[in-house]
Parts: sequence; structure tokens; C-alpha cells
Amino acid sequence: MSAYPEYSLDIAIAEFFSQTSATREVCDTKAKDLVGGEVDPVTVQGNCSYSVYAGPEFEFVVQFRLKSLMLKSEITALAREIYGFLAPNASFHGQLGGGGKEPLFIYVMNRIPGISYLDFVLANGFPKNSDLNFVWRKTLMRDVAHFFALSWKAPQEVDADYRENLRRTYTKELQLLLHSLPTRFHYAIQKCLDSMEAILSLPMVLLHHDFGSCNIMVDKTSCHLNGVIDWAEAEIRPFGQNLHSLQALTGALHLKNGWRQYEDYGALQDTFWSAFRDEVGDLSVETIKNIKTARIMGLLLSSGFTNRLANKPEPTPIRDDETGRYNMLFSRQFSCQSEYEVR
Repeated sequence: MSAYPEYSLDIAIAEFFSQTSATREVCDTKAKDLVGGEVDPVTVQGNCSYSVYAGPEFEFVVQFRLKSLMLKSEITALAREIYGFLAPNASFHGQLGGGGKEPLFIYVMNRIPGISYLDFVLANGFPKNSDLNFVWRKTLMRDVAHFFALSWKAPQEVDADYRENLRRTYTKELQLLLHSLPTRFHYAIQKCLDSMEAILSLPMVLLHHDFGSCNIMVDKTSCHLNGVIDWAEAEIRPFGQNLHSLQALTGALHLKNGWRQYEDYGALQDTFWSAFRDEVGDLSVETIKNIKTARIMGLLLSSGFTNRLANKPEPTPIRDDETGRYNMLFSRQFSCQSEYEVR
């Protein structure tokens, strides 16, 4: 049996509501009461929430989240402050359920227009290396560079204890990976350990931990970036730790053949760094090197461990099972590509 069965919206919704005493019907009614109109469930639901489009023009998202995975109001407000219209504006509207099971916290957000980048690729992505796809990917990459530049230009103040706690956590987790992952990853892991001071010297920014194709919203015609959703796991971290997510915009992962770059891979990398520098100013070779090291560390800590959700057991290094091998395929792109070696 595959570790990644075909997605079913009904099954996903049923699994979510098995964790709470609140029902789907009660949630749908609450959404209508809050913003009016009818409700339409979001096509791909998150692991820890039930989300519906609602309002007279379906212009709102009403989200019901497990209490243990509530949105942090200070984080959603900070995202809106830094990214403006590229991040949704979220407000809290009480809770539902209880009675021995976890209650749901209710949030209302403005709906980011457009479609997810995943849906855009499914509708337009073949052939992958067509002239039109070259144009669309370059358009998106330029906008993504602007998105990352906004965080670089809005560094957050943290104290020495915060940095020291990060150092201890990163070192502990990288040491675990060094003893758990195959030897082909050891060079990259050790380089991250050796570069810890340099990584922690980068600007501390609000970092979106799930900057993926499901959460990137684009214009359905031009592929311009309209916004980014799902800020639940965002944290203040060294810049660059989520830059590995750009790989999903520049290539594709196949379970049989591994990572395959698009023909415009190099051009997309150049587009990103050129647009990024245009916004933040010239960066030294050393700074770029540190950012790329942070990118490697971010991927290792993301893909090298089991689920990091707050209501799950403490994450452990992945194993050589079906799920673990998938994550290793994704991570191996960095251990095998000279671009990401930080000599």
C-alpha cells in the first residue's frame, strides 16, 4: 500500500471531525451566521482544520481549527504587517465543541483571489518545458523574490536567549540526523553544524514553514503571485530556512527517477537572485553562502523528521520506510547538486 493514497475530500473532512465533538453541519451553519451566503468546502483541506469559502460572493474563508493548533494572533498580524495584501487578514470568533474532545477555534479571513499554484500546474503544466510555462514560471519566480525580500527588509528583534535556544535545538536535531540518515547526507549535515554561527547571524524574519504549491495563490491567467495562505506554523527564524521550497517551482520530484530540473532551472535561479538583489541591495558572497547554508539546514530539519505538528508526538528522524524514502528523495537534491555545496 502506498504511503500517499489518493486524496479524498470527504475522507479528509471525516477524519478531521473524528477529533472533535463539533459537527460539520454545526460548523457550516456557524460560517453562514458569521459572513452570510452559502458555504463551499476548500478543495484540499489542511491536516488540522476544516475550511470553507463563504459570504455572498464566497469572498471569505471561515476556518475551524483544533484548539491545540490555534492560530497565533500575533503571528497573523505580523504577517499582514510585513506582507500586506499577500497575507490574509484573520480574526478570531470564539469556539465550538468540547465535551471530552478537543474544541474548535473559529477564524474568518479574507479570501486571497486566484487559484493555488498546484491547480495552476495541473491545468497548464504540460508540456512542462513549453514556452508558455517558461514565461509563467519566470513571472512567478520574480514575484516570489519580492515576497522573500519583504521579510528580509523587516527583520525582527530577538534576544540572546532566543538565539541560544535556536542554536541548541538546531545542533541537537542535526546531530540526530547525522547519526540516522545515510552517509550521503553527512557532508551537508556537518557543513550546517560547522556554519551554525553564520546561519544565526542572518536576519531573523517571519518565516512561512509551508511555502508550497498548495499555499501559493496565483492569478489563473498570468501566474502572478496573489498571496500566500496557511500561516499557522510561521515562526521567527533565520532568513533562508524555507528557501528550499523554491525547488518545487523549478523542477519535479518523481518517485521512480528522483528529482528532475525543468529546462529553465538555471534561468529561474538567476531570476530569483537578480530580483531579490534588486529589492534588498547588493549582497556579499559570504551572505549568499550563509543563506544557501540556511536553506540546506531548513530542508534537512523539515524533511529529515516526522510530523512537527504541535498535537503530534515529538518528531523523530525519518526511517528507511516508504514515507522516509520519499523525504530522502526530496532531500537528496541538495546532497548531490554542486550548487548547494558550501565549500
